[in-house]
Amino acid sequence: MKPLRRKKTIEITDNPITGQDRILNVTDETDILSDEGSIDSSGLHRRFFLDCGCIAAAFGRCFKCGAISCQVHHGICHKCQMPICLQCSTFQDTTNQTKKRYCGRCYDIITRKQKLKKIGRFFLSAFIQMDSQNGR
Repeated sequence: MKPLRRKKTIEITDNPITGQDRILNVTDETDILSDEGSIDSSGLHRRFFLDCGCIAAAFGRCFKCGAISCQVHHGICHKCQMPICLQCSTFQDTTNQTKKRYCGRCYDIITRKQKLKKIGRFFLSAFIQMDSQNGR
């Protein structure tokens, strides 16, 4: 049987690292005239893995590496609000048992500030008595 119509749909996105197109989804549809005279449609839908390893729908792209991830593995930096993937994220524990997600640049800035604050407290501790609760 010869197909009456074939339809192929490809969902692509650009890869900022390589500059080439990247295939996310491929859908093939074929309409065939059967022996009884009816038009039979058949289709095939292929979904490719995202960079996070999931088959779920694409949710966002990392601003640092360009990886495409699902809603579960995608997030934003707590400081600069830029979208980042799980691989580029660094998590920092807070006092109330939650974790904050940071990009590498913001995490370096925060840890640098914390280290400088500790060094400043060390040198000023000889002259000023500091409370451990409020840092004064």
